Amino acid sequence: MRRVTGLRRTRKPFVALLAAGVVILAAALLAACSPPSSPPAPLSQDPPLGVNGMIQDGGSVWVADLFGQQLVRFDPDDGRILERYGRDAGTCTNDDVVVLAGGDLVATCPVEGRVVRVPRGGGPIRVLAQVGRGVNPIALEPSGDSVLVGFGAEDPSRLLRVPVEGGPVEVVADDLPTLNGFGFGPDGLLWVPTGGFGGSFGTGGLARVDPVTGDLDAIELTFPDEPSRRGFNFACGVDVAADGTVYVAQCLDAAVYAVDPISGRARLVGRSPIPVADNVVVLDDGRVLLSAFAGGEVTVFTPEPGPGSGGWGRSVLRIGS
Repeated sequence: MRRVTGLRRTRKPFVALLAAGVVILAAALLAACSPPSSPPAPLSQDPPLGVNGMIQDGGSVWVADLFGQQLVRFDPDDGRILERYGRDAGTCTNDDVVVLAGGDLVATCPVEGRVVRVPRGGGPIRVLAQVGRGVNPIALEPSGDSVLVGFGAEDPSRLLRVPVEGGPVEVVADDLPTLNGFGFGPDGLLWVPTGGFGGSFGTGGLARVDPVTGDLDAIELTFPDEPSRRGFNFACGVDVAADGTVYVAQCLDAAVYAVDPISGRARLVGRSPIPVADNVVVLDDGRVLLSAFAGGEVTVFTPEPGPGSGGWGRSVLRIGS
């Protein structure tokens, strides 16, 4: 039998082209036969029941809605709601909130006594710590690794450190006055309103806390434009601007005061038409927002243009519609 050697099989270009064409045709047919994707449902613009804790997030603001058990992000220019996590996502009685570097939220839940982490974009809400009923104010430490939380209904009040990735809770201080919405300043200290509801008749104060030692230093306040005043009517929230100015929310006779952190001089920014305020946030552009304890509104104080004008414009912004 004769054996043929040196014979090579050749791959015909036509066959390869035909196979490729079949794949492309199949993909096109599958795409044509697939049902069209539905447009996303429009985001509800129902206003929050209350605007409690607030925190800036880029060009928007997050609010914790205690009564509505939700976290809502809105545009401070027009009040449009941009994002929302409600009871269907597993939230609780959120009263204050911070934003982590990666975008997740950490909030306090005073009724349930929890500190929770809410992942952005979906996913299960995680309980970071069960710390006890009444947990209220929260602030993200400059390191970003943990939050400090306080209690608005205890006297004396505790200040706790909760790691944002979970872990043991540390007691920073356990003999502080009743605390409410607080925030870190550029000096690295935690600025806190003092007095609680008991300070409703002009005895509310301001203090700073060393987050390492827990030591509290009360600020001696003066009111040059109101000489008879000695304190705030229920100081319920604090936020600190980049220049160190401390803005204090006065809950009753709702108003915002700007306090010099060195001298303690407090000057009125403006009063609000809302019945009872709850918290304050200072935006990067200089606007100051005062939240309403009930109802989906914030009072916006805008610095008037011009060097040294010292004046403020006032408007009321409805969140949602």
